[in-house]
Amino acid sequence: MIRRISMASTPMAWARRLVLLALLALLPAPPAGAQAQPDPPLVDSFRPWHDAGGKLLTKSRFAYLEADRVALWPETGQMLLIPQAQFSAEDRQWIAAHPVKVLRGKVIFVADGDTVGLLDAQKKQHRIRLEGIDAPESNQAFGTQSRQVLNDLIYGQEVVVAYEKTDQYGRILGHIYWNDRWLNRDQLARGMAWHYRHFSGDAYLAQLQKKAAAEKIGLWIDGSPMPPWRYRLTEKRRRESQAGKVPAVPMHPTGYWLNTSSGVRHNQTCEHYGKTSRGKYCDADQGKPCGMCGG
Repeated sequence: MIRRISMASTPMAWARRLVLLALLALLPAPPAGAQAQPDPPLVDSFRPWHDAGGKLLTKSRFAYLEADRVALWPETGQMLLIPQAQFSAEDRQWIAAHPVKVLRGKVIFVADGDTVGLLDAQKKQHRIRLEGIDAPESNQAFGTQSRQVLNDLIYGQEVVVAYEKTDQYGRILGHIYWNDRWLNRDQLARGMAWHYRHFSGDAYLAQLQKKAAAEKIGLWIDGSPMPPWRYRLTEKRRRESQAGKVPAVPMHPTGYWLNTSSGVRHNQTCEHYGKTSRGKYCDADQGKPCGMCGG
């Protein structure tokens, strides 16, 4: 009987396989997070609300209980207070299952076109990041105007913030309402911010940006403005490149030590040579000489 021998099981085949595995192990592993996260799908963020008979009352992004009434905000930002008993049973259940946090307070600073500081009734400060939008950085075109528009509207004013979460920096990701206006919407409609598409799948905000761009409002007067997230990445890479060109501080002893806090130079006979908390090796003509060792 002739026994067939599989080529895959021969010693030579196994040797090739081991060499291949060894070569693969030497390849650098892809960095964590190297694969870009896909943008979230666009969805309608405004939920329809109905009365007990099924009639449409309005569409609102948020709904929360205010005593025996429900507060709703349509697209414009004007708050509606409707008795809870008027809603359908399904809508009342939905409100109970999806609680929304509400914060009230005075705006005490406007950092830029999408970030403000709030002081609540207990004198606690909160940093609010307007969810769904990204304003130009201060050094970008319309960065100053974006901040000024928001500052002129709400600095020193009492506002309402509706939110569901905070970000990695501890900022509240919220929607700010003031004087029957929804400011996240206003900043986009005025061309003072971008829809933060990478983190927001809000179809309504996406449409606002599209409309502002088509009408060349605000920052869209430029045919191809740079998104702020791309600007931040470009600036980060520029700074890293510049840092790489800075000559390294010599780490080998030169016989002289410069206290970079006081600017005093010590020679190697001094008790402070190489001992200050901040300092570096230097040349004989750097800094001012120490009064004890003469530098």
